[in-house]
Amino acid sequence: MDHRNARFVSTRIAASALVTALAATMLGACSVPSAEGSGASTGEPPPAVRAPEGGVLTLVSDDSSELALHASQALFERSPVVVLAAVDDGADRMTAAATGEALAAPVLLDGGVIDDDGLRNELERLGAEAMVVVGDEEDVAAAASLAGDLDVVRFDPDAVSEAAEEAVESVKPGGKGTAVGTGGTRSSSAGTEVRLPEAGMINPTRLEALREQVPEAEDPDQLSEVMLLIDPADGQEAAIGTARAAGAVPLVVPGGDPGARKDAISRITTADPLGVVAIGPGFTDQDRLAWQVDAARGGVTYPHGTQRLAGETYVATSFTVPAGADPAQIAAVAAEARAAADAYGGVPVVALAASVKASSPGEDGDYVAPLPVEDLTAAVAALREAGALVLLDVVPGNRPLAEQIGPLESLLATPGVGLALHPEFRLAGNGAELGGQVSVEELQAAVDRVAGIVSAQRLPQSMVVVHQSRAASVTDRGALEPRAEVATVFAAAGPAGGGTTATGVWYDIASNLPERAATGWAGPAAGAVPPSDPAPPLLVTVD
Repeated sequence: MDHRNARFVSTRIAASALVTALAATMLGACSVPSAEGSGASTGEPPPAVRAPEGGVLTLVSDDSSELALHASQALFERSPVVVLAAVDDGADRMTAAATGEALAAPVLLDGGVIDDDGLRNELERLGAEAMVVVGDEEDVAAAASLAGDLDVVRFDPDAVSEAAEEAVESVKPGGKGTAVGTGGTRSSSAGTEVRLPEAGMINPTRLEALREQVPEAEDPDQLSEVMLLIDPADGQEAAIGTARAAGAVPLVVPGGDPGARKDAISRITTADPLGVVAIGPGFTDQDRLAWQVDAARGGVTYPHGTQRLAGETYVATSFTVPAGADPAQIAAVAAEARAAADAYGGVPVVALAASVKASSPGEDGDYVAPLPVEDLTAAVAALREAGALVLLDVVPGNRPLAEQIGPLESLLATPGVGLALHPEFRLAGNGAELGGQVSVEELQAAVDRVAGIVSAQRLPQSMVVVHQSRAASVTDRGALEPRAEVATVFAAAGPAGGGTTATGVWYDIASNLPERAATGWAGPAAGAVPPSDPAPPLLVTVD
């Protein structure tokens, strides 16, 4: 589904009991708790949520009050009730966030970089009539100057159910465990327990008493089938509470890359959300997030269960498709690739020659002889069916690397099909003053083109392999900018006749890599222990 055309649905949810937990494999509208026979009903319009434009929204700020304000502005058109807490009190923030979800109301924070005028403007925009202040009497007094004509109601920050006390205690100084709003790092690691604010934390008796003092939101508007992705970090409680109050259903994604986690892929694939709101330091790029979510919706993964190539060793053998190749030949190639991969405990890859060097310029004048796309297409389909990944091996001739990609775009739009490049085969001309090397800008253009295909086709991460026998064959190589859609591998070449990469070549290629780049190494078909310094190779090539 194209995130740019994603449908957000605003629905009215019947009031009922406390919010229930989301089932692991289902995503729907949250029900918001309400007390029967509430005496404070005013008949005012219920809260109205705002659908993020484009279907994907990222909320990122290092300041908790600014993050809370952005969440309110992005997700609420109006709300008769607003919840407020002090920005510097973790326990109050946690309780305020849970209260906001319970009341279907946005949560704001007093303090931080947002001044009083900024908060007043937001209260006016929302059309607020009542402010619930989570804190002590001093906090209520401080909030009175903001409230103006609004009704101010104090809510005890300790009004939590017994089951939630540990979560609230964890955000107090000296508390144990890890909760959103604590910790010295900006993002939690995989496997860390993360406690989120939720309406179920609030003591039901105290919540009912609170509802009798504020305008009742009958049948509040909610966003339906909207997922809230959270990369946990300090001070997110208020923004999370606001998103949950608007109807978004949370999913914790430590590190901010759903495609790197089996659980996140499974949840997104099953839920197929109509939209996504993301909070946390890992979600800084909205376009990248849109690709990550779209790819996760598709559910295609690599053998280790994620949509990222890291986590396995890939073992590549080479093959040139002969004219009229029959299925038996391709099956034999796949079996050979599997045997080579087994020798290294890795995943089989076949480097399929898509073009070869030509001794004459040919019709195109580029000194390249391409193989028929029809033959390549059949071979790619058969190899992928057999469980092997594929690298389309191209030579540049006297044209920029990216120009060789054009005829292969349909194949590169296949999950598990990447690209292998040879900058040292580059001939002079068309932007290259010298043969045998390319500029980092020329390589960047090729990487960007593959990344564009991956993003447009909503594919898992793809691989681009850059074969080198000397690091200098890509000038200013360290300046290559990483693309999340592509795992760029700089493969240290073996001897011309085949065999293991020489130690000197390995260290030349594997040192001073661009940011987030991986390495490749040539080894014997019988298997061997690849080098581990400075880092183990992602790719082993076997000839």
